[in-house]
Amino acid sequence: MPSIINDECADFLPNLKSGLADKFTESQASKEYKEKDAAFAAKIKNQNLGPKIWHDSFNRPDGRLQLYVANEGLAIPYVSPMLAESLCDLPPLLLTAGDDERLRDEIIYFAHKSAEPTKYKGPSYNAGKFEKSPFQTPTNTTLEIYEEMPHDFQLLMEHVCTTKSYERMVEFINRVTNILNEPLPPLPPSSYNYINVKGEFGPLKERHEKVLNWDKIGIVPS
Repeated sequence: MPSIINDECADFLPNLKSGLADKFTESQASKEYKEKDAAFAAKIKNQNLGPKIWHDSFNRPDGRLQLYVANEGLAIPYVSPMLAESLCDLPPLLLTAGDDERLRDEIIYFAHKSAEPTKYKGPSYNAGKFEKSPFQTPTNTTLEIYEEMPHDFQLLMEHVCTTKSYERMVEFINRVTNILNEPLPPLPPSSYNYINVKGEFGPLKERHEKVLNWDKIGIVPS
């Protein structure tokens, strides 16, 4: 995915073959990690999963793209939920993001894909898979983007947006779980909201909706 910082992709690891990386002896822990990583990649390749589930751009003989999983595992839905064939039939979702965090765009697309699955189906190489999925009922999804807030802003600062976000979380949990055992109205329809620094709600901005036009989801830039 492109980073929100600029129009260049900055969300995968560069290929480091020189510089400081060559000046240190590899640790035993690093060697063991690479061995386990290679075994995991081989296990994925050998499983009979039917059609290939990842894009050819994931095949990088010169190294892995992310620290947390082998390239072959990036398209597994538990690793990259947005690449799943369907995000339907999930429990109600409350998705919260800061407007200045790197994961913002992915969260926006995730929200739309879960709430409007026939319109936002994800990677082009997954074409036809949603129609075959047993999960077809749209998920009730509430998206909230908080103005000027960074990643995990609720843990980092005292702010009107922090207070509002906590209030919304409590309200959502009470409504979904009915932990207070009180009669509650049904959940409102799915919605996509932008909350300014005063805690006021409004629709998403035009810049947020640009992500919905992505045509290369799940494809690593060359």
